[in-house]
Amino acid sequence: MNARLPRFLALSTAFLFCVVSISSLVAQEKKADKADTARQNVQGTVQDINKDKSVITIQNGNKIQLVGYSSATKFLSGHSNDAKPGSVAQVKTSNYISCVAAMDAAKKQLMASECVYRDTK
Repeated sequence: MNARLPRFLALSTAFLFCVVSISSLVAQEKKADKADTARQNVQGTVQDINKDKSVITIQNGNKIQLVGYSSATKFLSGHSNDAKPGSVAQVKTSNYISCVAAMDAAKKQLMASECVYRDTK
């Protein structure tokens, strides 16, 4: 009888540790999923660049999206697999652009962290 109690306690402790570890992993996955859904890829043709407001108007089919940019936004020229450093000054209307953006709650608009642009799709 005395030998059963330590085994029971050891198994109970191991089981509790497993449950806590698994719930922690699930919470981390949910947090990562939220971060991934917060970021989105906005692609299309540049319709307008408002340099005063730091906003690019992007059209993809019938959908038009406004994407903000800042001095921290990285601009690249070319295709994503062989892009070269660029700048917002080189972006022109009718360029094809692909921006990684996330919603900025304070500004209530999408803000780009990186944009890759080129002449055509």
